[in-house]
Amino acid sequence: MSTDTAHPAVATARPDGFAAWRDQTRAFATRYARELFRNKTVLFWTIAFPVGFYLLTITVFVDQADLPAQAMPYVKAGTAVTYGTFGAIIASLNSFGQQLSMDFEDDRYTLFRSLPIAPSADLAGRMVAGVALSIAAFGAVVVAAIATGGTFSIASPAALPIVAVALIAFAVFWMVVAVVVATAVRDARYASIITVSMAMALYFLTGYNGGNPDAFQGPDVLLNWLPNTLPTRLIASHIAATPDQYAQPGSLAAPDPFVGTAVLVAYAVAALLVGIVVMRRVVYQRGVLS
Repeated sequence: MSTDTAHPAVATARPDGFAAWRDQTRAFATRYARELFRNKTVLFWTIAFPVGFYLLTITVFVDQADLPAQAMPYVKAGTAVTYGTFGAIIASLNSFGQQLSMDFEDDRYTLFRSLPIAPSADLAGRMVAGVALSIAAFGAVVVAAIATGGTFSIASPAALPIVAVALIAFAVFWMVVAVVVATAVRDARYASIITVSMAMALYFLTGYNGGNPDAFQGPDVLLNWLPNTLPTRLIASHIAATPDQYAQPGSLAAPDPFVGTAVLVAYAVAALLVGIVVMRRVVYQRGVLS
């Protein structure tokens, strides 16, 4: 494998100073974004699959006869948020993790460890690309919902910043989980099976990422704290809230916006620290394939 032709931007980076770190991060982000967004399999699982699942749900599994016609646009919007975060989990766990596993299998880290690369720049670059894919996955389902009559609204001036922070923190947390899985498994096929299974299990076992508390077998209050359900419920309450006259009696209250956002940021920061340690102490120091 030719280092100069395969990764010219990475190979010529210098380790000194913030500018060099920024350049390395940009080089990794560009490379990984190109690989993710050009991969048809990735685009199918992260964008087409959640959109198709959403369309199937609202046409087959939602019993419109039991709902007032005026409530359906809000049901579609809320359903879209749950499938949007499902797509974001697929992007963060499966697509991100599988790409890292393939780099392990292809012995790219034998090359990277021989170069003056900052492990944190590698991780940051990957995450920039992964966050972009996660946002695209979420946005695709929202667009599909709007096209099918879903009604979204902005709950407050802080709604869009809260949604943005929730999506980014959400993606960072699950990308670090993917880093840990990929580093431990070392095989792209097994990493893919594990991460897809995790995403599916999380979605269904937590009541569609917290969108349907009645389907969750644990205490409902946990849905406002778990790292996959908290962002879903927080986002839904800010852009896809159901008017009180259509809400189910006794339904679980949405998480407090400021507490929920703070908890998500704490999840993301803690996960990021773990990710940096894994990259430095395992991937770059002794390597997963050595």
